[in-house]
Amino acid sequence: MNKEQLKTKVDALQANLDVRKSELSNAQVELNVALNELADAGKPVISESLAADLVEQIAEMFSDVVSNADVGDMSPEFGLSYNEITLECLDMSNIGISDHDIQAVLEEFFAIKIDEDDDNS
Repeated sequence: MNKEQLKTKVDALQANLDVRKSELSNAQVELNVALNELADAGKPVISESLAADLVEQIAEMFSDVVSNADVGDMSPEFGLSYNEITLECLDMSNIGISDHDIQAVLEEFFAIKIDEDDDNS
């Protein structure tokens, strides 16, 4: 092959490679869409604004619990180093959030029905 034929061959191979890269990129996009659809399959669908409201209400509930907590229920662990005292851990396991509180927030946003499987038991 002469130089001109090799250049033509290289150009053709480069064009073929570009087409295949584009096809691969499109296949990757389609795969990502399908994976997202699979991840969401069977999940109840709610609006973004409802999800934001739900997050806000639950965060507010947790904030209220923590702000109203008795400091005596917390177990701090301090660390001491040269000219420095640090709070290494604050165990708040004695401060709990009841399932009823979480259920009440969810009931504000969803009509919760008894599972059909539970009826057959």
